[in-house]
Parts: sequence; C-alpha cells; structure tokens
Amino acid sequence: MNNLSLKWFLLPPLTVVVGLSLFWVRSGGVSATAAERIIFRYGPFERSLPIADLEYFATTGQASPKLISYLRLLPPVHRQQLRLALQERLRLSPVAVAQLLYSPLGQEFMVQAGRILQTQSRQENALALRAALILAATDPHGLTVLSVMRHYPSPSIRFDLKEGLAILKNFQHTIHKTEIILNVVRQQAIANQTEAIPASVQSLLQPGPWRWLEMPWTAVDESPQRLQLTGHSRPIAADLYLPIVPVRQRVPVVIVSHGLGATRYSYRYLCQHLASHGFAVIALEHVGSSARQVMSFPMAYVSPRMAAQEFLDRPLDVTFVLNRLAAFPEQLYPWAGQLNLERVAVIGQSFGGYTALALAGARLDFQQLRRHCTRTVLHSFNVSLLLQCQAQALPPKVYALEDARVQAVIAVNPITSALFSPESLGHLKAAVMLVAASNDTIAPPVEEQIYPFTWLTGRDRYLVLMDNATHFSTIGETSPNEPVLPVPKALVGATPPRSRAYLRGLSLAFLRLHLLGDEQARQWLTPAAAMVLSSPTHGLNLTQSLAPELLEKVPQAVK
Repeated sequence: MNNLSLKWFLLPPLTVVVGLSLFWVRSGGVSATAAERIIFRYGPFERSLPIADLEYFATTGQASPKLISYLRLLPPVHRQQLRLALQERLRLSPVAVAQLLYSPLGQEFMVQAGRILQTQSRQENALALRAALILAATDPHGLTVLSVMRHYPSPSIRFDLKEGLAILKNFQHTIHKTEIILNVVRQQAIANQTEAIPASVQSLLQPGPWRWLEMPWTAVDESPQRLQLTGHSRPIAADLYLPIVPVRQRVPVVIVSHGLGATRYSYRYLCQHLASHGFAVIALEHVGSSARQVMSFPMAYVSPRMAAQEFLDRPLDVTFVLNRLAAFPEQLYPWAGQLNLERVAVIGQSFGGYTALALAGARLDFQQLRRHCTRTVLHSFNVSLLLQCQAQALPPKVYALEDARVQAVIAVNPITSALFSPESLGHLKAAVMLVAASNDTIAPPVEEQIYPFTWLTGRDRYLVLMDNATHFSTIGETSPNEPVLPVPKALVGATPPRSRAYLRGLSLAFLRLHLLGDEQARQWLTPAAAMVLSSPTHGLNLTQSLAPELLEKVPQAVK
C-alpha cells in the first residue's frame, strides 16, 4: 500500500531537495535574527501563533488554545502527523545543505516556497528560507521544522494560509488519485496472471556460474558530435565488469547509467550479478551530474544553460564509450573482439532512466516542457520537475541523441513527464521496462512511469510496480571512501535489500530475453513470476498492458 501522508507535505523543503540530490553551487551570506511568531494570512485577515506553542505541542502533544483553533482545520489523523513532522530530524552537513540550496534547482525551489512563506517585510523570502535551512543544519541534534522556524532571519514568518490550504487540498487529492491508480496497476497485474508459475524463477536471484574482473576505464571525448552539440570536450570514466568466459565466446553488453548525484558505484551489486551471468557491464560516471560534482564545494556557478547541457552530455557519454571500445578493441585485452557492441542494453535510474530512453530514441519535446513547467512543485507535488524543467534552457530544436545499437532499456524511477510526449515515447522500437516505486516522492510513479507506460506502443513493454519502495530503494551501498550524498533515511525507506533483489532478478530475465534472445526467459517476465518473487509486505507487480481508459476514469472518481 502507498504510505504517502501529510507528513511528506509538512517536512521542510530541504527534505525533498535532498531527495533529488541537487547540484551546481555557489556561496552566500545569512542573517542571525530568529523568528518568534508565525502570522497566518487569509486574504485581508491575519492571526498569529507563537512558535513556542508549536514546540510545546511537539514535545507534549498538548495544544494551546490558539493552536487548537488551527488544529480543528485538520482531521485527527493529520494532527498526529503534524506532530510527527514537527519532531522529524534530518542529520545533514551544513555544507551539503548550502551546496543543494545554492544550486539552480535549489534556488528555484526556494523561490516557489517563498511565495507562501514570507518575511515580516515580505521581501527576500527565498533568501530568508535558505538562510534558515542552512543555520538549522548546524544543530548537532539535527534539522527540524521548528529549528528552521527558530533560525528564520525575521521576527515573524508570514504564511499564506489560503494558498497553503489550497495546496493541502490538492495534496490530498493527489494522494487519493495516486492510490487509486496504483491499485489499478495491481489489479491489472492480478488479472493478467494466466500463465503457469515457473518453478525456476528464484534462480534469477542467484549468482551465475562465471567469475568476472572489474576494470577501470577512462578517456576524453573530443568527438565532432560532442563538440557540435555541446561545444566542449568531456572526460569519461567507467568501471567495466567483464565475465571470464571461453575465448571467442561473444559477450553481450549492458550500460548502467546512474541518477543525479549518484556514482558509477551506485549499482555495483547489479553489475556484479549480471557479470556473473555472462554479461559485460559498463558502469558509467556522468561527470556533470555525479555525487563528486555535487559535493565539490566551493565551485564556480554554472549557468542554467550549462546545467541543461547534461541532458545532451549523458546520452553522448554512452555513445562515445561504445564508439571508442569498437574502434580500439585492444583496450579490452584479453576480451578484444569478444564484446557484442552492436546490440546493447541500457539500465538507468532516475536521470539515468531519461538517459536510457533518449538513447533508445525518445526525443526531447519542448512543447511538452512548456506545458508542464508552468506548474510549481508545490502545486504538482512532483519534485523531479525541478530537474526536468532545466532542459528548457536548451535551444528548442530536434536533438538526435538516439543510438541504434541500444535494443533494450530498463528505466528505474525514470523522469519523463515533462521531457517526453506521447509521440516521443510512442515510436520507440526497443524493448522497454519501466520500474516504478509506490512511495517515490521524487519522481511520482503515476506521472513519471505509469502514464508514460501507456504511451509506449511496442509489443515488448513492461511496467513494474514495487510496493513500499522509494526513489532510492534500488540504489546499492557505497564504500566509506566513495562520495555519497546525505539522503535522509525517511526518503530511502526500509526496503532496499528486497528492492535490489527484485531488480537483480527482473534485469536478468529481461536481458536474457531481449538481448540474448533466450525465449525460455519469457516465462520469467510474467505477472505470475513476479508474484513468486514478491513478498507479502513488499509486493512486486508486473504487467504488459494497461488500458489508458482505465486511468482516464480516475480523475472523475476522485473529484
């Protein structure tokens, strides 16, 4: 079941900003004044509440007479969620917080939030909120909603109650709609369970028979294609996981593309699993959007146009690696000539999911961007729009980023809704698996994976829904010496081992069928097989069909 609640709405903006792993930073100053009151404004009327009343409520559960008048606006269950949200602590580095909030994406979020939370003078609202978040992060006990209020650089905080209640109502509508649509997907998966249950499905989770070697690989892309599209060269780094198979045996190739603020190590567990089953896996580091890039502080400010170029650079990274390895096979000795570089698969998560789909032929649609980027995150509850809408800074033209060698794509929590239109995804010929997480608060499953799945028209399309999983559930553990962004545990969730196992098994079955042509693997890509892997508390739902008319009925049902 979907565990989204009012708690997610009430957590400080930093929570969702950290969840997106924002990047590109510059420095600035803050003020030391502290807020003591919240002023609620509703049209021409204003009422105030001491912040001390909220602190007392968070500590004891008892409300002052003034606070009670506000709590009556909420159902009892939401009152408890309010208290839990006030108590929520995020242990984050002030430097990391500053990095995130001074980025172009972080600044845009602060501007949007500043329309509801205002200073006493009603000026520099975004700057005030950013200062409060950075100062609150210095608290050794962790950042909380209340510590942000206490560090707000104004004697009072003005809250637009009318706008806030409208957003809350929209939030409740969104949660209701999401739960209905997720249930539609679950029911569709159950209805499609017509196949016999394969007895060997659990074998997908076991290591394969092959030993493998991990090999670092670096190069600099100065290709004409890169220079023409972006105007600059780019360093490329990757780790290659190469199975030790008999000489002259052709080895299928899989590219792994990490998400924003992650690294080429983020899916090491998946790379190792696939390599043990005979796949050569190339885990790329996208230097313009990796954890190292995010955490390099201080650094020069990067313009929105330069930030937007990452939408071009990422697919170009993959194409360059394939071209270079094909042109210089001796770099892979003793695997020279063994890798099948003419028919490859790409697995990508989040921003990497976009990368995979773009390589398969989905083109940026600037009309779609204009339509979707008029909504703010606070009204859409889609944090990924902060990233997707950065692509508007690109000159609006056709970008041919597809690579004909990409024949199969697994997109995990991909960002899609503003970048691609139904036409963009509708003409894809590659086999595509979209993986959604029911509790994804960064790239919401309904907007980013479920609706886009209905735009796919190919026969080989799959929609996977992982229950009680989040945007970060499939990301692997990192070593102590590897760069990693501080994502709050509340966003990561409690199911990573289960979610990682699901991804290992599904990826192996998908690649065996659509990269190797092993028809036996088709039995493992069925709703029945997914149910065998599934656990009672963390369901795994798979379907190859979802009628758009089933989703079209939902908005009317939740009015």
